[in-house]
Amino acid sequence: MTEDEEALRAALADRTLQLSVLIDALRERDRLDAARGEWDFALQLQTGALPNEFPAFPGRPEFDIRAGLVTAFEVGGDIYDFYFIDDRRLGFVVADAAGKGLPAAIFITNMRSILRSASRRIADPAECLTLINRVLCFENPEDMFATAFYGVLDTATGEISYANAGHNPPVHVSHSGVATPLRHVRAPMLGAFEQIVYRTGTISMAPGDILCCFSDGVTEAHDPTKALFGDERLCATLAAHADEDLATLEAHVVGAVDRFIGSAPIADDLTLLLLRWNGRDAT
Repeated sequence: MTEDEEALRAALADRTLQLSVLIDALRERDRLDAARGEWDFALQLQTGALPNEFPAFPGRPEFDIRAGLVTAFEVGGDIYDFYFIDDRRLGFVVADAAGKGLPAAIFITNMRSILRSASRRIADPAECLTLINRVLCFENPEDMFATAFYGVLDTATGEISYANAGHNPPVHVSHSGVATPLRHVRAPMLGAFEQIVYRTGTISMAPGDILCCFSDGVTEAHDPTKALFGDERLCATLAAHADEDLATLEAHVVGAVDRFIGSAPIADDLTLLLLRWNGRDAT
């Protein structure tokens, strides 16, 4: 073989290698574009219809409510919602679907839609979650499940009735600044066991009291050493700022978590819902 033939063969081999690398790069780009499109769609499903304008009900001075969701790098299944069931009762929920991506977003969005419909027909929170669980178990080909805390505030009395499906118990913050996790009225998560019957608990709010509902992304946020933020830090932060408006209180909680995790990545969505009852005669 002449030197020219050897040079030509070497050049062809080099060009073939370049083309192979380019093809692989284009395939990876297409894969990433498809994943990004699915991520965007999942994020829109998860957060697109959530209430996010505050104050949410400026004409209802007897209570204040505020909620927010910080998504992790990979779309998860956290969701919050609140809405009037009727002129007197306010429904609210924080829920978290197992898994990530589009399946979790679809499952939790479906759960939210079913809850909105069921809560206007069934007054008792436990009966409401019991029905939702049976519906989700009936149509659950991917064996998804979700934890949820669902409550109903009577805006005339300050009483909250609630049911808990395997979710983190909220923290009750008294107007004097004492933060206490709500007593457990728990049962397994939604979508896992069809025959589960949930139970209803109640709590009477005094004027100025706050209920803090959250997802496990808050208390299970970890620092670079894998230490968890935990319930004690959350309760301490809530107690220290109990007399501030809800926007400021939310900022303090999110800021405390952010400072704690430092350079560690956000491992899960962080969802927070704060509800303060101001009293029936508040202005």
